[in-house]
Amino acid sequence: MFRSINLKEDSITKLFFYFSVPSVTAMLITALYAIVDGIFVGRFVGADALAAVTIGYPIVNLGVAISFLFGMGGATLMSLHSRNLKFKNACFSHLITLNIISYFIILGTVFLLNNKLMFLLGSNEELLPIVKEYAYTCTVALIFLMLANSLNAVVRNDKSPTFAFLSMVSGAITNIFLDWLFIVVFGWGLFGGALATGIGQFVSFMILVSYFFRSTTNIKYRFEKIKLVFFLKIINLGFPSFTIEFAAAVTNTLLNVTFMNYSGPLGVSSYSVVTYICYMFRMVFSGFGQALQPIASFNYGIKEYKRVKEIFKIGHIAAFIISSVLLLFIIFYGENIIKLFTEDEPLIEMSCKGILLFSSALMFLGANFVNIAYLQAKGSAKLSNILSILRSVVFVLLAVIILPPLWGETGIWLVLPASDLFTFLTSCFLLKRIMG
Repeated sequence: MFRSINLKEDSITKLFFYFSVPSVTAMLITALYAIVDGIFVGRFVGADALAAVTIGYPIVNLGVAISFLFGMGGATLMSLHSRNLKFKNACFSHLITLNIISYFIILGTVFLLNNKLMFLLGSNEELLPIVKEYAYTCTVALIFLMLANSLNAVVRNDKSPTFAFLSMVSGAITNIFLDWLFIVVFGWGLFGGALATGIGQFVSFMILVSYFFRSTTNIKYRFEKIKLVFFLKIINLGFPSFTIEFAAAVTNTLLNVTFMNYSGPLGVSSYSVVTYICYMFRMVFSGFGQALQPIASFNYGIKEYKRVKEIFKIGHIAAFIISSVLLLFIIFYGENIIKLFTEDEPLIEMSCKGILLFSSALMFLGANFVNIAYLQAKGSAKLSNILSILRSVVFVLLAVIILPPLWGETGIWLVLPASDLFTFLTSCFLLKRIMG
């Protein structure tokens, strides 16, 4: 199962397949944590609970963003210096310690700001109690998700993508079973869903920890003081991955507030259903980016530039094919998927309209993930950071300011598609310049 692979000699197509299948599947399983919660919450707790989850989820997005910042940044740096064991272990130790420090900062902030933070995220007085119930539980368990994400990147880059995949599968299966047990059988409501997710993340984390106690692994954690040189290098390489997830937190908050202003709790609940479904699509493209990264980083590090360009081309072909299939799937089966979450007719009607608009730029979304991952993998941190910031912050903010006043609710649904379109156009210009 854990066969030896040769990143220098094996065909690029075979390597991409070998890395992408477990990476994409692992990301889809990560999405299951949210999707299964959404189905159980929507079916057995109610539409207001769906809105509460969406309002509280940016805290989880922030934790994921930080785990990608240190995990993807550290794992990429380890790949670029794959022959220097001392350097690799120092990177590994730093990314673990930085995750733990960041977790306690998030935990303290959430509990100190309390109600003020919940209102800032888009809650109103009516939803506040259940928003807090969900957000507090998820925040306490966030450390396991953060460390699992970072360790997953390291294990995958250590030529063990299947092991990383199995860790995510185990956590997802645990989460699904406990969602049924806590929400349906015990009747614990939103707290039960959040607790089930946290335990599932803990299971994934423990399996990944066991990898580093294997005799075949020479990557070891040893606590050491944070050194500025490692910190800056990890931050620089991991920043694109961070901005993608951090932007999800910012974007979700902005759109929650905007939907609340234009459509009330029903709008937020509809946005919740659509983002649950589309989160799965984003994870597919994230998996492609993660599959591309170790192959491109290794070959760029040994100056095999032709192979680097080849993996870039294959990544785009795969993203285009998958995005086309997903778009057709939404067009023909979107309503059926939405009905898994709720039987509320007004909510179904609004969500069906919203998901078509929200998914309209899927092809550009896939291309953007590949472009950013490619630039990140070859160490072009400046350009990948520019693209990430444009997609995640600049274009989103402009779209939020311009589109809703022009087209109302339709304009809100088109904020992210507009951002992806303009990011794609910008990336074409930048890549044309650096690739000749």
